[in-house]
Amino acid sequence: MPADKSLSLLEEYTQAHGISGHEDAVRAIFVREMRGRTLSADGLGGVLAAPAKDAKGPRVVLTAHMDEIGFLVQEITPSGFLRLVPIGGWPDGVISAQRLRVWARAAQREFIGIVVALPPHQGGAQAATVDKAYVDIGARSREAVLQLGIRPGDPVAPDGPFTPLAEPGLYAAKAFDNRVGMTALTLATHQLQAKPTPNQYLALATVQEEVGCRGATVAARLAKPDVVIVLEGPPADDVPGMNPAESQGSLGAGVQVRAFDPTAIMNPRLVDLTLQVAAERGIPCQLAVRRTGGTDARSFQANELGVPVIVLGVPARYIHTHNAVIDVADLKACVDLAVALVRKLDAKTVAGLTAVL
Repeated sequence: MPADKSLSLLEEYTQAHGISGHEDAVRAIFVREMRGRTLSADGLGGVLAAPAKDAKGPRVVLTAHMDEIGFLVQEITPSGFLRLVPIGGWPDGVISAQRLRVWARAAQREFIGIVVALPPHQGGAQAATVDKAYVDIGARSREAVLQLGIRPGDPVAPDGPFTPLAEPGLYAAKAFDNRVGMTALTLATHQLQAKPTPNQYLALATVQEEVGCRGATVAARLAKPDVVIVLEGPPADDVPGMNPAESQGSLGAGVQVRAFDPTAIMNPRLVDLTLQVAAERGIPCQLAVRRTGGTDARSFQANELGVPVIVLGVPARYIHTHNAVIDVADLKACVDLAVALVRKLDAKTVAGLTAVL
């Protein structure tokens, strides 16, 4: 796929309004891009794309989650301000004075809101946590807000435009966690369609990862995988305050191969195979053993009697804020490694990942 198409797809995915439980706009892009494949869905909204023709071999699932962190409207004050509840993990202190996108479900219309912040003239005390924040959409009363179609329970996403930065290949946007994974999933699927794979290749877009990997638990039952490759947008650690000598997620250093996090111990044989494939193909990668965080891998590996899982990530600075930063060279490396790994997973190789007796 041409580079300009990759960037336009990445921009479209990032700008889609899709917090956990409200992934409709992201799902519509994925469904459009999976035309020609057989589609099915689970009851939470995850979508499985399978080849149109019957394939043989192990069921190899390449997957990414569609949702982003955000908020729900919790309350409308008498003077027309919105109160919020967080959906997913928000660091303290990052939302004051930020712009938000409020999706009025009843009106099928979006409104821009500003998180209230006081200037120094008035004390300058800002809301450190979401429960103390108020959002100004430019309405003067609760009745005015209701007339616009905004209700409690409506989803709210950050407003973080897709923006090229100083050096070529670096971009900022909201929701790289995990729209960069969704972009990699889509691009890899397009490449894999060029010729048959030695397996039943399945592309799976899940929901509600940011609120406890709930969607993957359900989607695993739909996909029935024999092996899973999770595509993610993990936090980069090449920023001030971190030790650069210990970085396992640097922008421009390649796709991150995760061997461990507190929620999942990746199949060691699959980790070794992934690193071997990367070396054979000259694909830049960086091995990560994480002290914090988690992904859908935890849900997939616990499916049925156990499934070998690996996580491939495009490192992103400042995730879970309005503006994350990636290097698209890492996205290319992620797609290249995902495609090469899928093509390596024939029946004998997959069986060998779990042979212990």
